[in-house]
Amino acid sequence: MVISMADAFSPTHTTGNVFLDKMPAAARAALHPHLQHVSLKHTREIYAAGEPMDALFFPIHSIISVVADLREGETVEIGIVGREGMSGHTVALGQSIARHRSNVQVGDSAECISADHFRAALQSEPELQAYVERYAYATTIALAQSVACNSHHPANERCARWLLMAHDRVEGDVVLLTQEFLGQMLGVRRGSVTIAASALQEAGFISYSRGHISIRNRSGLESASCECYDTVEHELKGIMGYSISKTADMDADARLVTKRQDGSASPSSDGHAGSTY
Repeated sequence: MVISMADAFSPTHTTGNVFLDKMPAAARAALHPHLQHVSLKHTREIYAAGEPMDALFFPIHSIISVVADLREGETVEIGIVGREGMSGHTVALGQSIARHRSNVQVGDSAECISADHFRAALQSEPELQAYVERYAYATTIALAQSVACNSHHPANERCARWLLMAHDRVEGDVVLLTQEFLGQMLGVRRGSVTIAASALQEAGFISYSRGHISIRNRSGLESASCECYDTVEHELKGIMGYSISKTADMDADARLVTKRQDGSASPSSDGHAGSTY
């Protein structure tokens, strides 16, 4: 894969990628001579399944979607990577071949490092290895929670959760996303996404027009989401020491306790909370 490199990375520069900016100083010092700022265009393929991962990316306001392509031709999202983390973290675990396809879902930029330089930094700095292993653990927990969410929670709650996750990772309050693509990411038919998005729009939580989803009422969208959003943020904060949630009015831990006690209050097309579409 050809990597288009741009501005050199400075060790005193705040990148906007929280994973990089919060890592221990010694770990960051091992990486910074080799990091480059790159542009990530929408739909760009970062990794192809079965191919080597020859570079690692630390998104800034981009979102990288990790998807599984099924034999029947369907595509299901199994994870997203934004400013909270990095792509290709399994290189630190000795796995250099991509098991799933990764594409840029929301374009912007990222810091980038070659896999060879990253492996060398891992060998020279134990703190970096430990830090990436913690992130790998947090990613595993997020994946497990996503599996549980997809199995037990209705489409409207999952839609709200996904929009919150996307909102946390982009700059501003607008997410560029079609309903068709959102349906693929959620593993549901487009009709279910249309009903869910319409309910969220009627409640005043979002507005939707021609692939642009605007977050109008963040706290309302959180009330419409299942507990999985707060669970993953709670685990990320506990394991990595940071959260990327844009919410300021209530701590994620407090919201999680409230949801587990009271249940979700998500809007539906028939006016009843928590309806399955």
